[in-house]
Amino acid sequence: MSPVYTEQLSRVKQEANKETKVEEPRKRETVSMMLTKYSAYNTFHHCEQCHQYMDINPAAQMTDSTLHAFTFSSSMLGEEVQLHFIIPKSKENHFVFSKQGKHLESMRLPLVSDKNLNAVKSPIFTPSSGRHEHGLLNLYHAMEGISHLHLLVVKEYEMPLYRKYWPNHIMLVLPGMFNNAGVGAARFLIKELSYHNLELERNRLEELGVKRQCVWPFIVVMDDSCVLWNIHSVQEQSSPSMEPGSTNKNVSLKSVLQHIEATPKIVHYAILGIQKWNSKLNSRGSKPPFSRCHVHDFILLNVDLTQNVQYDLNRYFCEDVDFNLRTNSSGLLICRFNNFSLMKKHIQVGGQKDFAIKPKIMVSESMAPIMPLQYVCAPDSEHTLLAAPAQFLLEKFLQHATYKLFPKAIHNFKNPVLAIDCYLNIGPEVAICYVSSRPHSINVNCEGVFFSGLLLYLCDSFVGADLLKKFKFLKGATLCVICQDRSSLRQTIVRLELEDEWQFRLRDEFQTANSIDDKPLYFLTGRHI
Repeated sequence: MSPVYTEQLSRVKQEANKETKVEEPRKRETVSMMLTKYSAYNTFHHCEQCHQYMDINPAAQMTDSTLHAFTFSSSMLGEEVQLHFIIPKSKENHFVFSKQGKHLESMRLPLVSDKNLNAVKSPIFTPSSGRHEHGLLNLYHAMEGISHLHLLVVKEYEMPLYRKYWPNHIMLVLPGMFNNAGVGAARFLIKELSYHNLELERNRLEELGVKRQCVWPFIVVMDDSCVLWNIHSVQEQSSPSMEPGSTNKNVSLKSVLQHIEATPKIVHYAILGIQKWNSKLNSRGSKPPFSRCHVHDFILLNVDLTQNVQYDLNRYFCEDVDFNLRTNSSGLLICRFNNFSLMKKHIQVGGQKDFAIKPKIMVSESMAPIMPLQYVCAPDSEHTLLAAPAQFLLEKFLQHATYKLFPKAIHNFKNPVLAIDCYLNIGPEVAICYVSSRPHSINVNCEGVFFSGLLLYLCDSFVGADLLKKFKFLKGATLCVICQDRSSLRQTIVRLELEDEWQFRLRDEFQTANSIDDKPLYFLTGRHI
């Protein structure tokens, strides 16, 4: 992943790694780990304690779950969105239904002041795709068997499989239009739904005399590969020769959530999270208990404070980093609890791993694999067109095209690539400086920084020529402007007065390797004069 530029990062000297080839995917580093009594499990785990959580009662039928449509307006999409809940009878107590008992009105939320040692307050949402067997969706042991509200968020076409393997789980089924979408769409809809539900619950509880600000505004959004949680404590120096370190102990998800939910003045935080475990954590010695930094994989999200900050619903990768940067630039607080860590299981199926890139028209079964640099082509060329979403092809291409797009940025953290209103992964060799174009936003200090490149991705009217003229670029710096069609690409070049400082050539216009029917994305590269 591309590191995010900070003043501290600019002082880091990076050396080129000559051994790594551009096209060579890096093997993920993993370690073997013993599961504990607090682990999250997949469908292959069976035990006496959690069989009711997992298995369907032989006397019951699949019809013991009911399907409920839930419609709300999304200002971002500009239309009404209809989601479907599949709710087992045993979980109906988590919801509010109309007096006739047929219409789903809202999902119950607790109060900020509630204290119950046998429950957690936050609903847990887990987006999952292609992992109906291997996803770690059994949280019974991780939650120590206590009451909790867990919702699996699945695509419409995968719903029957997830329902078969997880019959006792509540499912939130995304609309069919998102069947080919990435995780950004799932997170976007989870957040939109949760804010709408918060407003419904505030209205309902207000009629019962509860103040609106007293309703719990947090949800948990958690990956389906989270397996273990740890608590880290500082180990005192036992002898003068020994350096102080830290020890870690496995704890339950329940204890982690209850600890975070008990944070004083918690409603002032936008996102709360914990660090990701790695083998060096214990050897690093003491660390401040909290950090204001990126959190991902497992977060508590305040849907009230972040009402005006959205996930990019088009994204397949790094949607969480992009969202963190949007949140931070809005002046909202992000807090990471450094005394806890999360272990993730490396699951080799599902997610984006099953996304096979194939030609739209198969000429032969035994074709050579298609490399990421072939995911784009010149417009109107006779290039092999691919059967894959344009956004997916673009993001994959950008991860591998650093040397072509931003040559001056490689191993040069002092001169990062300037990205306006977006974070896209353009490879680990390049630092990205995220700047928000929104009025009153909080941005990193760019004074004295000469940028090695400029990345403009689907930029809106907030991005203007005057904004871009505030930044300085190296001579020969490169530009990449991405738009939804060729017409808007040309309009953007003119509107932002880019031709005043950047040189463009006809042969530097590209598109994702999609047919016109699949709505390719277009981009133009240029060089700073």
